[in-house]
Amino acid sequence: MKNLINNFKYRLSFLFVLAVNVLVFSQLEGGDDPPPPPEGDGAPASPIDDYIIYLAIVGLFVIYYTYKKSNRLVKN
Repeated sequence: MKNLINNFKYRLSFLFVLAVNVLVFSQLEGGDDPPPPPEGDGAPASPIDDYIIYLAIVGLFVIYYTYKKSNRLVKN
């Protein structure tokens, strides 16, 4: 019973912190509009654009690895 109460306290405190975080970081008054994009070619490229190909390769490797691992577990 004590474990259940402690678990409830931790979940309640987590939800309270999450709710406070949402209230603090939300923009309730609808404040400032974002600046317009620069004229010409549009917005400058972000640094992640240089790594999209590498991230896709890593993602495919992770998918292949988990697929092989799950097949190995099913066979055993």
